[in-house]
Amino acid sequence: MAAARAAWWDSQGALNPVRLIFIDETWIATNMIRGYGRSPRGERLVGAVPYGHWKTTTFVAGPGCDGLTASFVIDGPINGEWFEKVLAPTLRPGDIVILDNLGAHKVAGVRATVEARGARLLLCLPPYSPDLNPSTDECANYFANAGYRRSS
Repeated sequence: MAAARAAWWDSQGALNPVRLIFIDETWIATNMIRGYGRSPRGERLVGAVPYGHWKTTTFVAGPGCDGLTASFVIDGPINGEWFEKVLAPTLRPGDIVILDNLGAHKVAGVRATVEARGARLLLCLPPYSPDLNPSTDECANYFANAGYRRSS
């Protein structure tokens, strides 16, 4: 993994940052609710599960220098169709699409869909590693640059 991370860092200098689009997703599921809880002795704890069924909702977006592209909410987990229907129409020739190692990013047809628009697909992020996370100082700089200030 150390070699993969080093290769990733070394390759970044050759990429035009203006053309980069990082595809990422986050999700929430109704089964994330706690199955247990506490109440005062002798009192029953009452709780409910939303809608009484398990459901996943996924938010996907491609942040880049020009802002977000292809932001979309999917009723369910991400799949390969999303690339063709939502992402591909937003791509311009010369864009560089960067994906992580999520299995849905590696399904058949994703590369062909991206490349048909004249963009380049990089499935090159190395496996997760804390050393790729920004430092505390970098995070503070991101927030300060966005206009947020620390309250005293």
